Amino acid sequence: MANKDNTGEFSMDHYVNERLSEDVEPNNPFEITEGSAGGKKGSKLKNLGKKVNVKSRKFLIIACIILVLILALILFIWISVRRNDGARYARLLAKNIGAPISTARKDAGIDLKTESDYTTLNQLYISYQAIAESSKDCKIQGVYLPEWAIFCNTDANELTNVTYYNYELLEDSIFGTERKSYLDPTLIPAGTGIKDVEKKLDLDPYRIQYLQDKTQLREYRYCYEDKETGDVVAYAITAKFDNHGSLTEIKDVRRNYIGTLLSSPET
Repeated sequence: MANKDNTGEFSMDHYVNERLSEDVEPNNPFEITEGSAGGKKGSKLKNLGKKVNVKSRKFLIIACIILVLILALILFIWISVRRNDGARYARLLAKNIGAPISTARKDAGIDLKTESDYTTLNQLYISYQAIAESSKDCKIQGVYLPEWAIFCNTDANELTNVTYYNYELLEDSIFGTERKSYLDPTLIPAGTGIKDVEKKLDLDPYRIQYLQDKTQLREYRYCYEDKETGDVVAYAITAKFDNHGSLTEIKDVRRNYIGTLLSSPET
């Protein structure tokens, strides 16, 4: 028998071993190479996976930003509400006018005292039976006052009226909110709602008084610089609303605060 190595003939085992030693088998439809369609498909899947990861990260970042904005909005609303606690408590107390003051206090969820922690308020307001006031103070012309205070009057232990004062409004100027010119309250027609009245005036109420017949009085204070004299002119606007919150009467009066300060005391 001839020697297979010398004759150039190959056994099946030799053929298989030679082929397996090669990296790529020519014309093998099942072989996946870098340039083959299968290789391209694998590369596309890999790239697609990268794109999905990038999109996922972007989505998470956007979701986090939206969440932060929502939390910031909630915090802003909460702070706004807390800053206006006095007006809210006064409104809740007023809902129980005619009821025992203990019921009004319980429903409003606020503690009432028989006198203020501020000597100035006890000297200015004498005829009240209960008071609630802010735990924070403000400074008006060198005098410390609570940011707000609520005075309650009673008759036979029944709540008759509630008056709310927003002293913080006068902290920047004792004359009231600064405006550019005179505000004519007569331009606001009767029947206008509270929100619309205050929107037209662009003023927050300094005083709100809730009365027995469910009507309420609101006082607004403002000032402006007279262009002819250069003096600061101060006005107080008083608006009356019926039990439905519609305007029934509005008027203003000029306040001469300087004259009061400069006048001599009576002897």
